[in-house]
Amino acid sequence: MARSRGGKKLVSAREQSVDALFGTESFGLDYYQREYVWEEPQVARLMNDLSRKFLDQLSDEHSLGDVKSYDPYFLGPYIICTADGRTSLVDGQQRIITLLLLLIYLHRQAVAAPKARSKAGQLLTLIMSERFGRRTFRVDVDEYDACFNALLNGRGFDVAGARPSVRRIWQAYQYIDLHYPAQLRGDVLIMFIDWLLYRVSLVVMDAGDRERAEEMFQSINDCGVRLSPMDHLKRFLLSDAEEDPREIEGAWTTMVSALEDVEKGAAFAYLRAVFRARFPEAVGRPGPSLNDATHEWVRAHEREIWPNRKSGDRARLVTEVLYPFHTTYVTMLRARSEINRGLRAVRYNAFNGIAEQFDLTLAALRSGDSEIEREQKAGLVANFLDLFYVTQTLGDESVEQRHVDELVSSVMPAVRLSESVQELGRVLGDQAADWPVRLDLISELRYDTKRRFVHYVLTRLTAWVEMGATNGETDPTDRFLLRRHHDRDFEIEHLFTKTASKYAHKVSDARYYGFLRNRIGALLLLDGLDNGSYGGMLLEDKLALYRKDTRLAGMLNPDFFQRGNVRLRRFLTNEGLFTMIATYDPSTALEPFIDARGRFYREIAKKIWSLDAIGLAPPPAPGPVATGRRTRYGVRFQDLVQTGLLSAGDRLFGSRRGQMYYARVRPDGRIETAAGVASAPSKAMEDAVGVAGNGWAFWSAEGTKERLDAIRQQYLEQFGR
Repeated sequence: MARSRGGKKLVSAREQSVDALFGTESFGLDYYQREYVWEEPQVARLMNDLSRKFLDQLSDEHSLGDVKSYDPYFLGPYIICTADGRTSLVDGQQRIITLLLLLIYLHRQAVAAPKARSKAGQLLTLIMSERFGRRTFRVDVDEYDACFNALLNGRGFDVAGARPSVRRIWQAYQYIDLHYPAQLRGDVLIMFIDWLLYRVSLVVMDAGDRERAEEMFQSINDCGVRLSPMDHLKRFLLSDAEEDPREIEGAWTTMVSALEDVEKGAAFAYLRAVFRARFPEAVGRPGPSLNDATHEWVRAHEREIWPNRKSGDRARLVTEVLYPFHTTYVTMLRARSEINRGLRAVRYNAFNGIAEQFDLTLAALRSGDSEIEREQKAGLVANFLDLFYVTQTLGDESVEQRHVDELVSSVMPAVRLSESVQELGRVLGDQAADWPVRLDLISELRYDTKRRFVHYVLTRLTAWVEMGATNGETDPTDRFLLRRHHDRDFEIEHLFTKTASKYAHKVSDARYYGFLRNRIGALLLLDGLDNGSYGGMLLEDKLALYRKDTRLAGMLNPDFFQRGNVRLRRFLTNEGLFTMIATYDPSTALEPFIDARGRFYREIAKKIWSLDAIGLAPPPAPGPVATGRRTRYGVRFQDLVQTGLLSAGDRLFGSRRGQMYYARVRPDGRIETAAGVASAPSKAMEDAVGVAGNGWAFWSAEGTKERLDAIRQQYLEQFGR
């Protein structure tokens, strides 16, 4: 007689918020789970997806209460099981560990932000749980614990001695920092935290016991059990092959293997990028999602892809487009994670958060292109996007992925019509013709307003000088950009100590001294170990030490070129920059020195990012940077600058309740204070003082002691407005 036993319950599933997910007990990992494997592309995609969904709904008029009405975001399913009284993750470890790292990151941000500090305690309860006197992280794995602790408390960690999976977890946190948008800081931070906790969800599938969990894990991860979407797409495309499909299938397999060897998921990403680039009309049509159901999308849009389809057209897409172009895509993928001499900007764009950057290149490629021509086209597109990022940021405009997507969409039709490398350079040059004018703003950059961008700019300036001194034999850019597993990263060095009293004999006003020392002309990029060892030393005492640092630092010494460096001197002379070098000694006036150093940096930037330097044509056409609206008098502050009543670099001052405040006139006609940049005097006053008021009556020009409202009246009298 058969033994009777109760039937197992069906697998249960339920939706839960991030708050509910991390509000349970800690998860363990079972023996069959793979290690943490996510790299920068996966972390960047998660951060971009979350931030884009939130920022697309954010409005300046919204408050925290409005966030509860924001659209939710679904992160997918994960599977758990219960064994020996412990809940374990069966599938979904990568996303959940990355979410835990994001909560740790947000906790540290909240602790440092007064308005969000109330959220720090709540986040901590989600990051860690406590049962029977034992506190554990929500992903409770012994070998991960020390890494999580170091990240949570901002301490150092021996990454070099850790296992690969632990190193990847440490690095994933750094990638979160790299790709966390500046727009989510400040007052918006608390709103983003609540949206993430309560409007982002997953589906938890409870497998019950360990036996069924193993069964589900193998079913989900064993590709031999069922056809994958890639298999479906391959069968569809090869179904009308006029020749032996096995040869084309071999090319398909080679292509997929080459892509997946570089990055997991790269094959599908490549196919989607090709379809976006070559068939944009079909992308805009309703139907299945290109991202989520690529094989179904291709079937649904067969008429748009092959409007006059003949036998063999689908297979020819593989042989004439997908297979030939995949080698260029592989090269670009590799260039995203390490410097490629011809594709340097691909690495820069990845560092700056431009996750999707290859569509334009794929639109520009032609079947008859040589591999050299394809890489040249890829280099032009990468340079174009890098210039967009730099000039947009200089103009205080957003460079989120959606804005890159809008740019790509606008220029895509012309790119698809360009045949040669030269034609592509002209198309992109036409689009970017008025961007380089913003490079004039380089000298006005400040550490305290655009820290990460300043780090990138200093990296490029410093590397340009180093490569010039070696005739391009060495490229240290990756060394400056990458976060290293040992020692300290390259860091921004202030030439002048934070203690204002040490330079009171040169700048008597402590607030204005703080304003000056944060300008880019008073900054360098140095190895973190060296930077940390200099402490509060005076600049004149650091000059000798700078000799062993970068050449850009060494040039601060008046006798730097008297001790060799002949090749560098020849290089800078040929570039017309040698006479612009500003050196320092104890008698040097501080503000003119910082101004001169800023101008030197600005001219280097123009060498790096001019259209000619990056291969685009025509040369930049000068034009004014877009400015703000006119005041009720019909006069903008920028009008005073454009007509010469005020000049770029002029200092403004104002006094309130015995406290002096300072500002500077920027080349684009805006006003820079210690708190930010504003287009109008009243906004600049509010930024500097913290209260609203009539900025035209508050600010005066230091040179003439005239108030701005008096200068405005001069403008009205002279120009009749």
